[in-house]
Amino acid sequence: MRKFFVIYFALFLVLFAVGCNGDNTVKLESLTLNRENFTIVVDETAQLSVTAQPKGASARVNWNSSNPEVATVSDTGLVTGKSPGKATITATSKVDSKISVSVEVTVTELSYDDPESLEITTRDSMALHSTFSITFEVFPKTAKQEVEFSSSDETVATVSENGLVLAKGLGTTTITVTVVANPEISRSFTLEVTESGDITKPTSIVINGEREVEEGGTIQFSATVYPLGVNQDVIWSLNSETYATISENGRLTALKQGSVYVIATSAVDDNVMEMALVTIKAKKAEEPYPDLEQYVIKIMAASQATHEHDPFLEKYVGVDKAAKQQIWRAVEDNFNCKLEVIAYPDAAPWGPQRVSWIIQKATTGEAEADIFVAASEWTKELVEGGACYDLSEYYHQYGKNQMSNALKAAATYKGGIYAFPAVSAASINVEKGIFYNVNLLTSLGIESPAIAFNEGRWTYTDFYNYMLEVQSKLGDEQYAITGEPSKYWIGMVNAGGVKLADTITLSVNVLHQYSFQAAEVLRDLYEAGAWDPASDSWEVTTAFSESRAVFQHGEYWFVKTDNRFKPNLWGDGTTKYGFVPFPYPNGFAKSATRTYNAGGHFYILGKGREYPSNVTAKDIYRAYTTVLLETKQYLEQDQSFDEEQQMRNQAQSRLDDPDSIEALLFFGPDKAIFDPIELLDPLWKGGSLGGALRSVVFSGDDFHETLAPHIPRLEIELMNTYG
Repeated sequence: MRKFFVIYFALFLVLFAVGCNGDNTVKLESLTLNRENFTIVVDETAQLSVTAQPKGASARVNWNSSNPEVATVSDTGLVTGKSPGKATITATSKVDSKISVSVEVTVTELSYDDPESLEITTRDSMALHSTFSITFEVFPKTAKQEVEFSSSDETVATVSENGLVLAKGLGTTTITVTVVANPEISRSFTLEVTESGDITKPTSIVINGEREVEEGGTIQFSATVYPLGVNQDVIWSLNSETYATISENGRLTALKQGSVYVIATSAVDDNVMEMALVTIKAKKAEEPYPDLEQYVIKIMAASQATHEHDPFLEKYVGVDKAAKQQIWRAVEDNFNCKLEVIAYPDAAPWGPQRVSWIIQKATTGEAEADIFVAASEWTKELVEGGACYDLSEYYHQYGKNQMSNALKAAATYKGGIYAFPAVSAASINVEKGIFYNVNLLTSLGIESPAIAFNEGRWTYTDFYNYMLEVQSKLGDEQYAITGEPSKYWIGMVNAGGVKLADTITLSVNVLHQYSFQAAEVLRDLYEAGAWDPASDSWEVTTAFSESRAVFQHGEYWFVKTDNRFKPNLWGDGTTKYGFVPFPYPNGFAKSATRTYNAGGHFYILGKGREYPSNVTAKDIYRAYTTVLLETKQYLEQDQSFDEEQQMRNQAQSRLDDPDSIEALLFFGPDKAIFDPIELLDPLWKGGSLGGALRSVVFSGDDFHETLAPHIPRLEIELMNTYG
């Protein structure tokens, strides 16, 4: 017995020693940089990176510049020249501050040749309240590219220091561009500002959707009708139903091999139509499953939301619980793996800190999961931070066209697909809207706004009058509406079928007439005293949580979620939530309104994970995608499965007003649009549209003058991201 005890004790000591060194098994000896002393000019950048020796040691460092006035260095090692001089850039190990490495950077001033001539873009006319950017080039190209802009009549049009022309009034003005280095060199043109064009008549249609599908497969099509702001309704048809069928909301079902034309015709003008050729291919034989040798695929979600992803948890409320449990176990058997949902650690709270944590873990090869639940607006930062895989190849091979056009657009960055949604049967197609305190509203004796929406009485003017009526019944320090103006503004513009950032035409539409009209309504509500002046949170304002405000913007998943619109926010067992879509423009029909849906939360396949030799990122994607798609397919093939009723059941688990549920279910996948404006321009950041709309609504600043300066940077972001 004593002999066995000694053996076990010795084994314990060995395991304990290994465990204690598990965080860092390779001791850092030195660091090297990717470049030696170098020279850059003012405003030029250079990227530094560090390699740790020996291999496997931590390469995490802190960056520092000895002279930030000459050159700065970011947390990622990006050096920027600021002024002529020299600076020493030092990288110091985060695990051993005694180990560092340095390099000297010399910053010089760029020299220029004398300017000789100037070329500019011109325009004869433009519509009232529209904008265009003057581009210019000073010759020779080695001359300094610096000019000044002016307008002879700023009541007609103004020009910003960056060359953005804003049409302010009807009439004619002369725009002049002058070379700073030699004011004798200039160019001018005459510009006429005219009335805005007619946006009531459709002129063209773009069909969105995949162009290939296997036999038995489906494609969800959607259409964008131009110009933006016209009725977006289309009638779907095929040139032949021999090879496929298509539903009234654009869902194509492939019957057999062949080709078919999908036709979208404007519902208000049958002379405006578009066709798209779809090829139906033979169904592929199923690939053999890879043997992952009991690898544990870890899916990381917020601690309060693991039950939304793990079907074996008691709190999982998805309609697919039983089916998902069955498919989950089948995938574990077929792939010889384990699937495990784990929680984000406290070091990765919601928002920017979580994004930074994911990126840091990926870049240091210390990723703690294979798949991460991430918000759609994080895609750009995660991709640029090298934290996730491009899934384009995997999606086309295994995704089976199961992302709607809006969801696919939201997952796309610079042509690559970097995320995939939790596709499921009976999915709700609304992501954002206006939510309200049912009990507080009922106490005022006012009908549900969802009734007004369902009956087609929810235009901008209807919304304004409704909120004034609510306010008239409230007491001191109580408000009809609370929250961030920009959130309502975007929702109201999207409700008119207008994308503030259009990924198809690569246009920025923040000055669209619906944008202006929506902002005016919001401003009028504030001036009427119906808006909570504090509006102190992007998530849940104090006034809403204290039952001092009836309405607040939000996302569908917020409702009855512990860290947003809590189930007991206004009392245990008595809290009741309602929903109403954002109002649509005057003159619009309810049938033509649209809603934003980018999926809310996505899964990303994270980098920085050490896979065994028999496991690849492709295998991980395939395994978990199989869970999602086969669960959906299982339910859709179940004759007893009632998709509409299941959607209704889901809605009833969050909303307590029957009319709100009807309003929510009005939106099918064909009525959802993707507008990346918040991805391009996070509203909570300084200098964003969020602050601009606060100035317009709360301070009365001029709408066009306040928003126009944002257009050039948004156009650049849009082009860089989707161009």
